Amino acid sequence: MTNPTRTGTGRDHARRRSFTGRRLPREGLPAVSVRLRRVICGVAIVAAAVTTLLAATLSAPASAAPVTALLDPAAVKALIDGRAALGLPAEVADYGVDEQSGRLVVELTGSRTPAVDALLSGVDPNVLDVRTDAPAPRHHAAAVKGGDTIISGSRRCTLGFAATARGRTWLLTAGHCTRGSGTWSVETAGDVLTPIGSQARTASAGTDVGVVPVTGSGVQVRGLVGSVAVRGSTPAAVGSPVCLYGSTSGRVCGTVTGLDRTVNFEGTIQYGMTATSICSAEGDSGGPYITSSGQAQGIHSGGGTGRGCTSYLTPIGPALSAFGLRLLTS
Repeated sequence: MTNPTRTGTGRDHARRRSFTGRRLPREGLPAVSVRLRRVICGVAIVAAAVTTLLAATLSAPASAAPVTALLDPAAVKALIDGRAALGLPAEVADYGVDEQSGRLVVELTGSRTPAVDALLSGVDPNVLDVRTDAPAPRHHAAAVKGGDTIISGSRRCTLGFAATARGRTWLLTAGHCTRGSGTWSVETAGDVLTPIGSQARTASAGTDVGVVPVTGSGVQVRGLVGSVAVRGSTPAAVGSPVCLYGSTSGRVCGTVTGLDRTVNFEGTIQYGMTATSICSAEGDSGGPYITSSGQAQGIHSGGGTGRGCTSYLTPIGPALSAFGLRLLTS
């Protein structure tokens, strides 16, 4: 049987031992103590473990809960704020730290959902106080619509339709209301007056239409007349049903009785008006006429009495064209 071959001759191998008989280090390599080798080995093991843990953390999904649940309420609040910036579940009404209990109170408008669970993932349940059936928060801006009462000083008229132009919203009403007026306000629930805007504009003589720019920060304008959504402005033919929404008369309905009428309002001549069989009253000026299908017809100017009722409106087409506006629809 052949013995394994060593690298180098026997004589070279013999030279590896000193006169004391101890093995000497190989040429070109520094001597390393056993203790140092153990330290190096330990560092390598720790580094490998850290690398593995870091790789697992980076590869984990973003929604995964951390290994250690958060216990500090302030830290939890900061965590939820960060997540909320990316999207807050619709069920969440509000959340915050209760100073007395030291827990994070989360108010929900309904029951707890998977989206809420994801928002609160990784948080120790003992630091949470999740409550359900809270009222949904709402901004308290005044929502104005056609038919609402608008007031400027001693003048009371009716808001007609909303329109837009050049990035601004305008409210149509009667021209004899806006002429020489100041700041306009809308009357909301509880007879509260919310400022709409000032510097109203009035159309030229012969067209009884005015507009008020919406500049009030607490005003939210909707494309509605009463509860009817404004869908367009297709003119109604003679004999068609139509309704007026006035701040005095409320919702009153009748039919279209005539088109392109020239009307004498106590010496003031108005052209191109539409006549209806609707009864109206003072304060209805500026009110909107609309069909049941949401087609805007025009702006109320006034009415006559005797032999039944007659009311007159400026058609919506000329009313908008007088100011270069576009009707706001829903």
